[in-house]
Amino acid sequence: MKILLIDDHALFRAGVRLLLGTITPDVQVFEASTVGESLVLAQAHPDLQLCLLDLELKQERGLPALSQIKAAAPGVAVVIVSGSEDRATVRACLEAGAMSYIPKSVPSEVFLQALLRVLAGEVFLPPGIGDGDPVSPPAAPAMTPRQREVLYALSRGLPTKLIARELSLSEYTVKEHIGEVFRILGVHSRTEAVIKASRLYLRRHD
Repeated sequence: MKILLIDDHALFRAGVRLLLGTITPDVQVFEASTVGESLVLAQAHPDLQLCLLDLELKQERGLPALSQIKAAAPGVAVVIVSGSEDRATVRACLEAGAMSYIPKSVPSEVFLQALLRVLAGEVFLPPGIGDGDPVSPPAAPAMTPRQREVLYALSRGLPTKLIARELSLSEYTVKEHIGEVFRILGVHSRTEAVIKASRLYLRRHD
């Protein structure tokens, strides 16, 4: 697995890199302190799978940084790692294509569990957003393997056209699957689907 880590604090990057190494020894971590550096790395490594992005870089703050990453590497799952826990900010990031949101303020054991969930293809959100219960999450609704793949693609912020290309389906078929996923989850938007997936601990494969 190739992971891009974007944070302007070298010490934090080193800690996350070591933590990722203990979780999955075969991981390759590429580090950047600015969005500009990250775009160069994304171009050099088109097979990147995951991006951990600090939302409060010194020179590039907020959603524009996320938008640049998604534009340069639309197939990469972006996880925001930020000091902010504001509900509006979390929702805005999800609407802009982020897969998960991990506050830097969480205890180390929670941060570890968050990374494990993200690496397993789950969505992680702060308490109060997804309302997930790590002890006894609600029962997951029945979904076909294809519907789970579509939900996973939605959680990564992929547009319909890219989902169709990745799953070798027509855009019409993908839209049908998205509609069915919305119906099963009882939601009406992609953002609501991602939040519901977090609450239900849904994975790409179970």
